[in-house]
Amino acid sequence: MNTSCLIEFREEDLAELDEVARYAEAMTPALGAMEVGNVRNQARAGAVAERVARRQPASVRSQEMVYRSVAAELAGVTFTTDRSMQAQINQAMEWVECYPATLTAWEAGRITRAHATAVLRCGTVLPRDARAEFDARAAELCVGQAVGRVKDRLDHLAQELHPRTLAERHAKAREERRVSVTPLPDGMSELVATLPTLLAEGISDRLNEQASSIIDARNTPGDGGADADADTDSTPDCRTRDQIRADIFCDMLLTASPLADPTIDGDGNGTLGMIRAKVQVVVPALTLLGRDDDPANDTTTADLVGSAPIDPATARALAGAVASWERMVVHPVSGQVLFTDSYRRTTSMARFLKARDRHCRFPGCRRPAIRCELDHTLDFALGGPTDIRNLCHLCQRHHSMKQFTSWGVRQLGGGVLEWTSPTGRVYIDHPPAPLVRFMPSGGGAPPPDGSGGAPPPDPAPF
Repeated sequence: MNTSCLIEFREEDLAELDEVARYAEAMTPALGAMEVGNVRNQARAGAVAERVARRQPASVRSQEMVYRSVAAELAGVTFTTDRSMQAQINQAMEWVECYPATLTAWEAGRITRAHATAVLRCGTVLPRDARAEFDARAAELCVGQAVGRVKDRLDHLAQELHPRTLAERHAKAREERRVSVTPLPDGMSELVATLPTLLAEGISDRLNEQASSIIDARNTPGDGGADADADTDSTPDCRTRDQIRADIFCDMLLTASPLADPTIDGDGNGTLGMIRAKVQVVVPALTLLGRDDDPANDTTTADLVGSAPIDPATARALAGAVASWERMVVHPVSGQVLFTDSYRRTTSMARFLKARDRHCRFPGCRRPAIRCELDHTLDFALGGPTDIRNLCHLCQRHHSMKQFTSWGVRQLGGGVLEWTSPTGRVYIDHPPAPLVRFMPSGGGAPPPDGSGGAPPPDPAPF
């Protein structure tokens, strides 16, 4: 690392930054208490509306007018609209009735409004009688975590507690797939496609990859890029990434044949066979074996990393289409990654770190590991070894920040990172908690050495 390029803070700058951070730290619980107080007050308004509405004639319109009137009363004193206030009241009642543990943690400043909103959103898939357990566990999951880091864990927790399997619900939801057009001003329209998550993520990722290729090409000297001779590039490409993605989207839809139609025979596996995006999927072994389609045995799901759970059938279809398998060995109870191996010659160290980290390891960052760089915690030029105990994934933004600012990091062992800010605050970042845990069939405890015991005598199905 070139220390001459390191950005340094003067002592007076650090002192003021420390004061700013202390103020923010002290205000977090105070703001939480005020926000939750407002939520509880809005829920009281909703209770008043319910009580008054029950005394009205059995008319939907008359009861609706009660809610509008109450919302308008609060809107008038808070300088907002009655429509917005009515939505806030409904949300407040949901928090108070179904998520008391979340509200308590928020009120104490242990989590924020964004965490509470994520809990509310993820819990909507559950029937009301299953939300109490979700609330208690979700509130604890959120403590000490950035919202982006905890959303996928909340999604999985909701799937785990749902009385119906993800496979059953996905089959039903898939029937609702559609494409719609909404006219917008100035000769524009919005095209919206409601698709299975895997396909939507695959499409988005492919657009990103192709847009990046176009941007890289135009910025390469001698290839018509930004530094090319003006005589050979009279119409430079000045489109933004969003504009390029939209243009590629139109080109593919308007010029490509419908080869993704699952009814068409030929090369590939229907729609799934057409996916060429780099979609990272974590698939539990029980899912691949088909043992979790039975609601009684549904304790695991496959995970589309950085997005959401996917149904077991889709995961198996994807698994059957890949050219080779990589096996990730995890502890039978905790799910902690122990090591990875493969039947073909690969860089095992990189595979292990990708499985362990799954995303950028700067606190709060969720950029997937497949979009990050492997970084030496102690710089290689300064004697840092190329070893899993000295490597982790960092996105370009946080890799640069580690290199050129006073943020410091060291490895504590087991993939745990200790980050130190310029003001001296310490943040501990643990490897992502496993989303899947495998319990011994006999219910016994793991061996005392934590190894999980010897591998089964029969070869794995992959």
